[in-house]
Amino acid sequence: MTPLIVDVVFDLPVDRAFSYLVPEGLGVARGQRVRAPLHGRLRVGVIVELRRDEATGLQPIREAVEPVPVFSEAMLRTARRAAADSLSSLGSTLAAFSPPPPRRGGAEPAAPPPEVTPGAQATPELWPELWPELWMDAARDERLTDTLGRESGSALLVAPDIGSARRWAERLDAGRLDSGAHDDARRAAWFGAARGRPRLVVGTRSALLAPLPPPATLVLLDEHDAAHKPPGPPRLHSRELLAARAAAEGSRLLLLSATPSVESWGRADGDALRRREPAPGPWPEVVAADTRGILRNHPLTLPLPRAIEDAARGGRRVALIVARDAAALGCDDCGDIFRCGDCGVALALSRAARALTCRLCGRGEPLPDRCPACGGHRLSAVGWGVERVEASLRKRFPRLSVARAGPARARRPASDPAAPVVIGTSALLREVPRGSLGAVGFVALDGLLRQPDFRAGERAFQSLWAAAEAVHPAGRVVVQTLHPDHYAVRAAILQARQEFYGPEIKFRAELGYPPFRRLCIVSVVAGEDAAARALIEACAASLRGIGGIDVYPAARRGAPAARRPRWSLVIKGPAELPRLIDEPLRPLRERRRRRGGMVEVEMDPVALA
Repeated sequence: MTPLIVDVVFDLPVDRAFSYLVPEGLGVARGQRVRAPLHGRLRVGVIVELRRDEATGLQPIREAVEPVPVFSEAMLRTARRAAADSLSSLGSTLAAFSPPPPRRGGAEPAAPPPEVTPGAQATPELWPELWPELWMDAARDERLTDTLGRESGSALLVAPDIGSARRWAERLDAGRLDSGAHDDARRAAWFGAARGRPRLVVGTRSALLAPLPPPATLVLLDEHDAAHKPPGPPRLHSRELLAARAAAEGSRLLLLSATPSVESWGRADGDALRRREPAPGPWPEVVAADTRGILRNHPLTLPLPRAIEDAARGGRRVALIVARDAAALGCDDCGDIFRCGDCGVALALSRAARALTCRLCGRGEPLPDRCPACGGHRLSAVGWGVERVEASLRKRFPRLSVARAGPARARRPASDPAAPVVIGTSALLREVPRGSLGAVGFVALDGLLRQPDFRAGERAFQSLWAAAEAVHPAGRVVVQTLHPDHYAVRAAILQARQEFYGPEIKFRAELGYPPFRRLCIVSVVAGEDAAARALIEACAASLRGIGGIDVYPAARRGAPAARRPRWSLVIKGPAELPRLIDEPLRPLRERRRRRGGMVEVEMDPVALA
């Protein structure tokens, strides 16, 4: 009989499979993980094809990792689509969504993933019933808990981070698929989910293809969170992959976010997503404190100390939000921000080069000595960091206990009830229960608004709304800013989302940003600056002349003295942008190891930095 041959893909940046001979007596199937020799050592890969053919010169597979497939045919199709749309290899995509391998010699039950019949693809009249639902109301978490408790079908919840996954797993008594759980527990939850035991599973991005028996519910928590698109393949937002999976399987998709991404809001406006604007509910007072001409030597305007004092008297905690040092330049007199005249984004400040540069088009200009809007000389990019704010706060309130929130070096965690005042970035708002704070103060919102990125306004708005949800309705949110009339601030004051999304979508439409056009960043890293620059110019040359896309000039990124220089360029294009640039860039991507440079392609970046 003609030997059985399998094609296996590995976690490698190459768009090809490797062929192996299947030893007699070893049963294998598509979607199954195996160990096979590659480049002198055993590696774990996934079988994507089987065929009968001649096996001359082929090495045999050594063993199967599990006795059953890890991925169903439907899951393989979804992974192929994700790999193609993100210009990632299929092997790396499958590796990113696989459960941890078993311990050698360990025996454990393993169930194959259920094969799911494609959903509404052949029945367009049913599409509206399968459109994703966007839940934005303040009680969305409670509503989700109640819904999953009443329904009997399986559900997968995808959280933006391990902490959120842990909290939801405890809340629902669900299985955990995130890396914060032990590998054995993750494998048990993965293969158990295929049988519906446990019925509910919670994970982070690596759980996006977890097997579920139909009918299933897919949930993306905090849809707007940038953590849903971390570095590494497949460079595709979790929202897009869950939408593709829901469409392929006929599953229900729920997106939870009080402040959805502009992309999702735009899709709802286009009738591709069901959105119901919740009625206004209890809302704290939001105060915009104009800091033009002040906030130079002290981080607290008059409304903020009052809010701190009122919260302390009421026995509620206060969070002070600081941004990392501003990466752009602004005028402290009139509040004007130095922006690129072509792209509309804030120009990035380089103190070392004494220059301003656009991270999109590469346009550069020398550091100015005065503001072109008002002629003022008070130009500043030095924000109020945690340490500086803490010192000022202790001087103003010597008897008040103050803690810093943040990474392991933090003095106390944000959840410590012994600290009446906690200082940190907007990330600390994730950790506090809704309505539990007496006040939130943004020491300088301009640290967010000045970010040299087209999403700066969106991130500021999301932080403001999260602050308002974290504050008790009788409390106060104080926003110290040079831009008290910014539409993101106005939307938070009025508790009116449309006040933000209307102007923001107009801005994006006029300048061709998502959701109206897609973006892509092509980056090159090499051992020498000349080699990196030559390779990025070769990438740019291969793309010029393609109809429908704009290729911006390449620019050097990172510190000037970096050991491995990085150059990158930005591309704008239509929905089919990955297909348009795939073939021209493929030779340069595949030769990177041999030529001493490495080409990376980031589709739909969440930041231009």
